[in-house]
Amino acid sequence: MPGAPGPLLNQLASKNVDAIDMSFALAAKAFEDGVPLKVTGVATAVLGAIVARKDAGLARVEDLKGKKIAAIVGTSTFFDINALLKKGYGLDIQKEARIVTATSPPDMVTLLGKKDVDAIIAWQPITDSVVFRGEGVYLVKQIDLWRKATGRATGFPVHVCYLVHKEFLDRNAAIAKDLNDAQRDAVDVWYNKPARAMEIVAEVTKLPKDVIQVAHKETVRMLHGLPDEQVDTLIAQLKINKEFGFLKSDLWDSPERIRREFFHRA
Repeated sequence: MPGAPGPLLNQLASKNVDAIDMSFALAAKAFEDGVPLKVTGVATAVLGAIVARKDAGLARVEDLKGKKIAAIVGTSTFFDINALLKKGYGLDIQKEARIVTATSPPDMVTLLGKKDVDAIIAWQPITDSVVFRGEGVYLVKQIDLWRKATGRATGFPVHVCYLVHKEFLDRNAAIAKDLNDAQRDAVDVWYNKPARAMEIVAEVTKLPKDVIQVAHKETVRMLHGLPDEQVDTLIAQLKINKEFGFLKSDLWDSPERIRREFFHRA
């Protein structure tokens, strides 16, 4: 079932579907709001970036002060990047820059193309398409903001994870391994059969071949499973999201509770 994140989470909560892939931050928010879900595996590392208009004169993160930045404010990517800017640079773009609220990724592209904004906060493949067309340049990627804010030189924060409704998982525990095995196969195709991977992406997204080639090269990391190192990184992500107000529950202060209640490790 295709769809936007909110409706998909509602379908999972209503048990109309048994498993979905979802933004990790939104999954945590849904869990603390009472949706009986379990994270069974991960899929992709963070996909976000700040892309500056090519002629805006932005050379470093600090240059964003006072600038006009287009963003879809309700997205987890915007919240994550804003939190990492605060933690890593002491920069609150909601107070120190001018946020222009966009309604969709294409809306951000239009605003940048018309020079109505100096930069956009977006994610792949939108960011890649803007850079490919020569309208923008990468100012900073979300992964680099993460490294700066946390001091972690290894590990990959997650953008997309797999969720299974707890009731279904209790009755069908094998689905966790099945999902992770399928994702592992997808990762194998992505890295070892790139031509086939890009062919599949083209079939699904209908994006131009040149844009897909850029996206394939720029993707931070494809992931699978829930190894110990990955779980530790995910717990660090949750701590930052709690620190800067996106998450509220005391659950996120307890790594052991997170491991026990939020994750399901096959």
